[in-house]
Amino acid sequence: MKKLLISALAIIPAAGAVAQSPINAMELSQTELRGSARFMSMAGAFTALGADISAVGQNPAGIGMYRGSDIGLTLGVDINSNKTQWDGGDNTEKSTLANLNSAGYVGTMLFGANRDNSVSWGFTYNRLYRFNRTYTGGMSNMQTSLSNYIASITDGVDPALLWMEDANRKPLYPYDNYDYNAPDWMSILYYNSGMIHPETYAADGGVYESDQYRGMWQYDYVDDKGKAIPSYGTSDFLIREKGHADEYNISLGGSIMNLVYWGIGVGITDLDYTQEYRYNEQINNALVPVKQESEQTETSTYQLGTANYSELSSFRRLSGSGANFKVGAIIKPINELRIGIAVHTPTYYSISSSSYGSTAFNFSTANPNYKFSGSESTPLDNYQFALHTPWKLMAGVAGVIGGRAILSVDYQYDAYGDMKLKYNSGEAMTFNNENIARYYKGTSTIRIGAEYRLTPQLSLRAGYSHTSTASGSELENANTDLNKSGMEISTAGMNPSYNVNNATQYITCGLGYKVSGFYFDLAYVNKHRTSTFNAFTPFVDDGVWTQAPTAKLTDNSSQIVATVGYRF
Repeated sequence: MKKLLISALAIIPAAGAVAQSPINAMELSQTELRGSARFMSMAGAFTALGADISAVGQNPAGIGMYRGSDIGLTLGVDINSNKTQWDGGDNTEKSTLANLNSAGYVGTMLFGANRDNSVSWGFTYNRLYRFNRTYTGGMSNMQTSLSNYIASITDGVDPALLWMEDANRKPLYPYDNYDYNAPDWMSILYYNSGMIHPETYAADGGVYESDQYRGMWQYDYVDDKGKAIPSYGTSDFLIREKGHADEYNISLGGSIMNLVYWGIGVGITDLDYTQEYRYNEQINNALVPVKQESEQTETSTYQLGTANYSELSSFRRLSGSGANFKVGAIIKPINELRIGIAVHTPTYYSISSSSYGSTAFNFSTANPNYKFSGSESTPLDNYQFALHTPWKLMAGVAGVIGGRAILSVDYQYDAYGDMKLKYNSGEAMTFNNENIARYYKGTSTIRIGAEYRLTPQLSLRAGYSHTSTASGSELENANTDLNKSGMEISTAGMNPSYNVNNATQYITCGLGYKVSGFYFDLAYVNKHRTSTFNAFTPFVDDGVWTQAPTAKLTDNSSQIVATVGYRF
């Protein structure tokens, strides 16, 4: 097919600007139940309890509950089970991984006539989140193709802007991720590997490429006998996540007359996240152009055949550091009752992103002489941005019953709808931030923890935690009720998929033993959450809203955690 606009390449800007998306902000802002074995076995219901190395990072006033010094270390084993279910079957991926969950030191100084005032300081480490998940599966509920979606977002782009290389395989322009008016990299890759094609038009005795594109999925192709032959097919995917988010807390607090406890803290965080992604489609009755030449002109028609595979792959690594500030208080009006409150600012992250992507395509027809294949890949994309995670508010109440039992209840609010993305320059990503407010909402977490002391040395513990979904109604309805939502979901980079997570629950239990200042704690924690995997956003295709393939994801993971420590 003749590229009549090739001369325009001399003034083409750099290609493919993509930044981050609300989906990325949510991925990186997640936290989960982790910490010391005592903390985890009581489901983290420590806002009003304190006096635990992990609780210091939750409510810094908890450091004021100490009457002595403490040093502790917590190790854990994660046993992950990630299940994918779709129309044609299911698949489960399992993995086991060891973790350093928590460690720290708290020092305390008592003073006053009755030594009922104190000042405590602490340096603690807590793992906030472990990215360790693999889910893979196939989907038969296809109503359209990713190539059609990419064709739709490419409409209006001059084909001359999509070429990656000239006839001698030399790059036509350097990659510049900060040219925000340049075409999307998925448009460039799909064009160069042959999975989207510009429509053509005749003018002045020649055939030209327009700025309107079509993908391989078609709905109303009719053969020469008048029979409709619509497309149908299957898809499969694999996503593998690895990494962690950790927090190092520097805390200061104390007690006033053993009635009021106060605390402030600074959290220093580090983040390391990698994601491997692959999505493949096999489409029957797909359409691609076939070149036909005559003496005067060159035209194109569409050939019906099979897209044996149409694959998009990508790799992404995000790393960075951040900081937050915490303040809290606990009041003990009587010895049997404690009331706590704490506020966390957002964590202000500075993040570096490194990623690349590739495509591969193979098309065959009933005519053995006509086959087509193509492939392409991006250069390495290095990009910096800033993320502000949700601010948090938590409150709790705890009661001591008969000197042997503790019952604690917490409420926590996380303002996910207030997350913010910024360019490295400090300028807000306004479009993304508006979509964050549309896609996400604040979550409510209820935590209940109990402890019973069987003997002065041995205690039994249990807990339960439930966190509501952060997904707003528009995000939930986007690919399940198109008439109610009618909204495209904004993604970025070379992974157009996104998950809609449901509520998360934890069921926990454990025991503790202490002797001569030493303590040994064990905990078992089960986490359960379901999600909907969406291969890409719903979009308007051929004049109607069209649904992307979906699958159900179930994370059913366990942790076995052990803490050893010494109080003095």
